[in-house]
Amino acid sequence: MIGSVLGALTGFGGSVVPAVLDYFKGKQEAKQKSEMMAMQVDLMKTGAEIDLKKFYAMANDDEHARLIQHDIAMQEDTGFMAGLRKSVRPVITYMFFALFVAVEGTLIWHALNSGEQLVDVMNHVWDDETQAIFAAIISFWFGSRAIEKGRKK
Repeated sequence: MIGSVLGALTGFGGSVVPAVLDYFKGKQEAKQKSEMMAMQVDLMKTGAEIDLKKFYAMANDDEHARLIQHDIAMQEDTGFMAGLRKSVRPVITYMFFALFVAVEGTLIWHALNSGEQLVDVMNHVWDDETQAIFAAIISFWFGSRAIEKGRKK
């Protein structure tokens, strides 16, 4: 009798063990598939980010090329209107620089007439914000030329 019970249990265990192993194997495969899909999503995100950066770089290059073509076309134009059109940016720059000099000069003159020391006045007039604005203007007008010369080398 014990032999038949042991035989039955062994037969039952023999039929259950593969099913249990298949369950754990399926669970492991599902986990592996999930991890693979997560990795694929991460790779797709990275690829999309790279594509987006590439798109922005191409757009910037295209815009720069269009601006250069526009400047070349403007330089080829002749006549009064062409000269007037060419002078818009420089005239605006000169006007704002004259306004800047007038405001800063007035501040210096007023402060010196009020008895302030020149060093203190210059620290207030030539502060960090003014230096940053001045650097931005110089970089705007001359920075692109330096970059272009660097690209050609």
